[in-house]
Amino acid sequence: MKRHTFIFGLLALLVVSFSSVSFAQHGENLSGKGKEMKKMQETKMNTGKMKGHDMETSMDMDETVIRTHTTDGVTLTYRLIDMQKRMENMEGMEKMKGKVASHHLMVNVKKSDGSLAHDARVGFLVTGPDGKKKKIMAMGMGGGHGADVDMKQKGNYKVTVKIKIGEKTVKDTFTHVAE
Repeated sequence: MKRHTFIFGLLALLVVSFSSVSFAQHGENLSGKGKEMKKMQETKMNTGKMKGHDMETSMDMDETVIRTHTTDGVTLTYRLIDMQKRMENMEGMEKMKGKVASHHLMVNVKKSDGSLAHDARVGFLVTGPDGKKKKIMAMGMGGGHGADVDMKQKGNYKVTVKIKIGEKTVKDTFTHVAE
């Protein structure tokens, strides 16, 4: 349990680090530019790229959009981050490779008016190729909700998602093939 708490804390710290690096890369100052930053993040979420940039940032190289789906007026964009590749590419974190979950599953939840549902509560039920099921609560971060998942085994992973936005509950199910 202590190990899971440590790893979860470490990943939360990494997310904060990536956010600050991202802000620094784009020369943004959060004081007074919050609306611009939010608009840029939403543009990136819709297109996979920041407006005015021809290449995705190096942090995006280990991140893949695996599904975009609209259900009950809510648009869900799922991203899978390969944590092992991310650890390889981070100076000083090479030793952590293999000690953290293989992937981080993120979902961005957009309401029918186009705004992000920051207050949503998200849970994943992941069934691996071996039939083992794992329930995971996602944590809100950077406009999305994410959780660590192990997808080391090759094969089909069934992902069932339950999202609560106020009184509304949205469910989605899909299969991801790990190769």
